[in-house]
Amino acid sequence: MDDPTKGHATRVYAADPLLAGQDELIVKRGEELLEVPDAIGLAAVDRLHPDTLPACWSPLVVHRLRARAAGPDPEAALGALLDRWLALPRGGEPGQALSVLWPSRDTTPVRALAVRGFAPITSLAVRGVRPGTGVGEFAVRPARADDVEVVAGMYERLVAYDAQWGWVTMRASTRERLRESVEAEVLPLNWCWVAEVDGRAAGCVIVEPPGRSGWISHAVNEAPAAYLGVMYVESWARGRGVGAALTGVAHGEAGARGVSVMLLHHALPNPLSTPFWARRGYRPLMTQWVRHLQ
Repeated sequence: MDDPTKGHATRVYAADPLLAGQDELIVKRGEELLEVPDAIGLAAVDRLHPDTLPACWSPLVVHRLRARAAGPDPEAALGALLDRWLALPRGGEPGQALSVLWPSRDTTPVRALAVRGFAPITSLAVRGVRPGTGVGEFAVRPARADDVEVVAGMYERLVAYDAQWGWVTMRASTRERLRESVEAEVLPLNWCWVAEVDGRAAGCVIVEPPGRSGWISHAVNEAPAAYLGVMYVESWARGRGVGAALTGVAHGEAGARGVSVMLLHHALPNPLSTPFWARRGYRPLMTQWVRHLQ
C-alpha cells in the first residue's frame, strides 16, 4: 500500500506553512499501525495514575490516534481509518476517551471526526514574538520564591475553571501536585510574572523557555519557540486589562530573550479563551478532537 503521508503533508503545508512534522509518521514504542486505502495511522493508549500531575490534564485512559489522510477524498479516507480504530477492543475500564490531533487549517477531512461523535476540545495556538513590552496600568513583576502559595492558588483555580469543559479534571491530589510543581519547577526554571492591582495579586502568567519547550516546539518550523503554559486572572479583576498586561510583558520579555514564536493550549469551549487569545494575535495550529467513551 502506498504511504499517504506525502500527499497528506502536501495538502496540510499548503494550508499552513508554519506547521511542521506532518511529512513523517514514525512508529513509537507501544503504537499499533493501522492502514486503509489513502490513510495511515498509529494507535496508542495512555494510562495515567490519578495522583500524578498529568492526570489533571485529561481522563485517566486516553486512546490516541496519529493519522495521515490523502487521496481524492481525504474525508472518506480518514473516516475509514477512524472506523478501523474505533473497532479495536478497549476493555471495560471506566473513564476512557479517544483523542485525535489534527491540523487546524486542514478542514477538508474533519467532517469524518464530527459525524463519529468527536468534538474539538483544545487548540494549540501560535503567534510570532517581537521585542518590546506593554505593561499597561498595572504592576507586573517577576514572580519571587515566596510567591509559591499565590501562584499555586491561581494555578489551581485555573484547572478548576477549565475542568468545566470535560477534559481537564480536578483530582484529589491536584492541589498538592500543583504546589509541588510551582515550587520545584515553575518558579526556579520557568519565566513567571505576577500582576498586582492595588497591591493585591490579580493574575499570573507562566512561560516555559525554549530550553524546556522541546516537547511542543517540534510542531512549528520556526525557532526558538517558547510555551505559554498558564495565564490566569482572578475573577474580581477580569475585564480591567490585567490579562492583556500580563501577556504583553510575557511576549515582550520573550522577544527580548530571542524567542521567535510562542505556543499555547486553550480550551475551545471556554467562552473567555478563544476571543482573548485571538485578540492577543494567536491563531490555531492544531486542534484536539475528543470523544468520551464511558
